[in-house]
Amino acid sequence: MSSNIPNQPGDGPANGNLPPQDAHDPLAGNPYSAQYQQAPAPDLDAAAPQLRSSDLRRMNRRALGFLAGIIALLLLAAFWMFRSATGGHNEAAQKPREETVNIPEAPKPQNLAQATPRLPQPIPLAPPPPLPTVEQRTPASMPQGPQGPTLVQRRMMTGESAAQSGGQYPSGGAAPTGQQNPYGQMLAGMPGMPGATNPLDAPLPANSAYSGKPLSETSKAEPLISPDTLMLRGTFIRCVLETRIITDIPGFTSCVVTEPVYSFNGKRLLLPKGSKVLGSYAMEPNGPRVAVVWDRVVTPTGIDVNMSSPGVDNLGGAGHPGYYNAHWGSRIGSALLISMLSDAFKYEAAEHGPKSTNISNGGVVTQTPFESNTAQTMQNLANQAVRRAASRPATVTINQGTVLNVYVAKDVDFSGVVARF
Repeated sequence: MSSNIPNQPGDGPANGNLPPQDAHDPLAGNPYSAQYQQAPAPDLDAAAPQLRSSDLRRMNRRALGFLAGIIALLLLAAFWMFRSATGGHNEAAQKPREETVNIPEAPKPQNLAQATPRLPQPIPLAPPPPLPTVEQRTPASMPQGPQGPTLVQRRMMTGESAAQSGGQYPSGGAAPTGQQNPYGQMLAGMPGMPGATNPLDAPLPANSAYSGKPLSETSKAEPLISPDTLMLRGTFIRCVLETRIITDIPGFTSCVVTEPVYSFNGKRLLLPKGSKVLGSYAMEPNGPRVAVVWDRVVTPTGIDVNMSSPGVDNLGGAGHPGYYNAHWGSRIGSALLISMLSDAFKYEAAEHGPKSTNISNGGVVTQTPFESNTAQTMQNLANQAVRRAASRPATVTINQGTVLNVYVAKDVDFSGVVARF
């Protein structure tokens, strides 16, 4: 229920101050429309000041000054560059200055005949008296031996002529041998003379891994025999090490081929993948490499290949690289321990052992500490340990699974076993 009571016909305003309502206004008698009919909002900008002058913004004088200075510097630089570029022609166009060369007069030659004093004539001297001659006599009892070659003859003799002549003298007589020819014995003992032994000519120890075909003095080109079944010298065989290598003791080893090896022209498979390569190695390596000689290859098809080929690294260097151990810890540790024990015995003997006292004729008293036999024995043991450790060779270890390379040292012909492939 609305609490608003509609207007009655007799109701009128309480006072006559209110304006009369329009009789034609349909909302004149609606009390809800009166709250929406409000006065217009006041204009707040009506009393605000307004700028009516049309002033233009002035440009910054400081910026104009900087711009003018930059333009002046650019013009000055351009003028200097133009002047320096054209300055060489102006200098070349200038006339060279005239130079006056003053040559002094040559001095007048003096009369040398008048200036040089006359030397006195030398006085002749009498010749010296002749020296007395001494006649050399050879005793008749001493027999005259064969004369050796002169210095010129010895220089003209080469090593081959002296060796072929058998020590004969140019005069035709044979030189005495054995104890009768000390001159020949002296020449034979001197290096570089005929008959002398040269230490460089001594035969080197044979190594079956590095021995190949004997080379003749004159070589000539020949066609390859059976290139379809030839494994040429210099072929690389790559394999994986099957057994561990430790160079403390000489032993045997083996590896498995991982890449197939083909013939020279690549038409036939010679060593299939999975072939087994057998070899051996020695002890006492000279460095961090092991010299392994691979002397046998057995294929899965039952072919046995005999070859003596060395092992190389990935770049063809001789030997297989491995882990190098020089055993410096064991070399020094044992000797150091025994030496410390010897020093302890010596110190205890000198501090607590009996001392010997000696009195000399001059009244000087000398005390000698006690010498322990145990300390001397320990010192001897230390020396032996040092010598034993110094003679121990280094150890090179190559673990199993390492990829190795075998350098084929000689040609291998597979023509006799081609039918078994």
